[in-house]
Amino acid sequence: MMGKKLFLLAAILSVALVVPAFAAVENIKVSGDITSQGILRDLSMGDDLKLNTIMDAEAALATQTRLRLDADLTENVSAVVRLINERLWGTEDEQDTEIDLDLAYVEMKEFLYQPLSLTVGRQLLRYGNGLIVGDPDTNQTAVAKVPTLMRDLSMRKSFDAIKAVLDFSPFTYDMIYAKIREGTTWIGDDSTLFGVNAAYQWGSFNGITEGYFFGAHNNKDGNNNLVTTQVNENQATTYVIGGRIQFDPIEKLMLGLEGAYQFGDVLTPMLSDGSTPVDDDLAASPSEYRHLSAFAIQAAAEYKLMTKYDPKIGIRYSYLSGDDDNNLDDEGDFTGWDPMFEDQTAGEIINILFPNTNSSTAMIYGSIMPREDITLGLAYINTRLAQNYIYLNTYSSARGPAIANAYRVNRDDKLLGSEIDAYALYDYTEDVQIKLTGAWFMPGSNFFEDHNNDIAYSLRAGLAVNF
Repeated sequence: MMGKKLFLLAAILSVALVVPAFAAVENIKVSGDITSQGILRDLSMGDDLKLNTIMDAEAALATQTRLRLDADLTENVSAVVRLINERLWGTEDEQDTEIDLDLAYVEMKEFLYQPLSLTVGRQLLRYGNGLIVGDPDTNQTAVAKVPTLMRDLSMRKSFDAIKAVLDFSPFTYDMIYAKIREGTTWIGDDSTLFGVNAAYQWGSFNGITEGYFFGAHNNKDGNNNLVTTQVNENQATTYVIGGRIQFDPIEKLMLGLEGAYQFGDVLTPMLSDGSTPVDDDLAASPSEYRHLSAFAIQAAAEYKLMTKYDPKIGIRYSYLSGDDDNNLDDEGDFTGWDPMFEDQTAGEIINILFPNTNSSTAMIYGSIMPREDITLGLAYINTRLAQNYIYLNTYSSARGPAIANAYRVNRDDKLLGSEIDAYALYDYTEDVQIKLTGAWFMPGSNFFEDHNNDIAYSLRAGLAVNF
């Protein structure tokens, strides 16, 4: 009899424990996306037998896969996990087929105080147009696990971070702290990001005003390389303060403006004559710390005609200050803009070849919809140096940590080149899209020497599905 009672009690306890488990499972949402595409690129811009790092045309098929789980644990507590794999077809080693952690965070709303929410873990951080914060390694490249050919196309944008949000609608205040790199030598070799973003949503004109302050410790040197070994009193720091405004003065027109100023200390490798090199091949000891004083201005306008085919046209302009590597100002400031953790693309090939600094870039773009399921787009981009590269004989692109193209260039011209980007997008269904993309870069004939002034191109055809 006692055995039956114990069995009954065990059964009741089992049901009591299992029911909540089933309830939790029922609150989990599964979603994801798969993008497969063929890529054909030639960034050599001609042949130069003197430089053996030029990459010839490359062709490959690739797939990017993401699987996401959203779990609502209680009314105010939720958790998100997303896995990712980015690989070229025909590669089967551990690096190419392993599944990586893309998102993993917990969000707690009304945390201790009703307007306060707290998000802890690997999460997306992006503010404004992505000028300062959007991608932990910038959207020009990605971690070594991503194949070199597609590092600029990587979908990995997450930060290991803590984010606190105070929502006093229409005012919102975001406070963030992120660990970009955990060094293993000593406490001072970490790379961190911190800051606050204050936003005000207008009650009309679809407007928003933002002001922000961000800082990064042990971030980049003057060559845009991650600094990993320093001493406490000389730790590289970048601070940036800025603001953004965007609104629609009339229904068809959007206007936007953003400006920012950077200060702090940056480690700049020095040449034997005391000037600052801009190419890794020219870098030499000793190095020194210089005060950072740089600025950025970006403006945009877009007009939608609201007629047949839904045509729209837009213009964008970006100025990111540079350093001339020779003529320092009276205080010896380094005036080159630090890209920090930007997530911007002026043009597909421009984004591969040139870092988001020392540039004056103008873009005009437009699109039409000849059918409700087809979109055609075209953009023209012109990019110039903000300051001449006085001591530059060769230029190495920052294509990724493994491979960089090297080109013969002249020192006395600012026109880097022009690019034409075009795309055709077909919405096969609500969840499936087919896209053709082409980019052609025409190098500046006076900046790039005859060896390397042929047209570079990138062609991609892809299929994407969301579920």
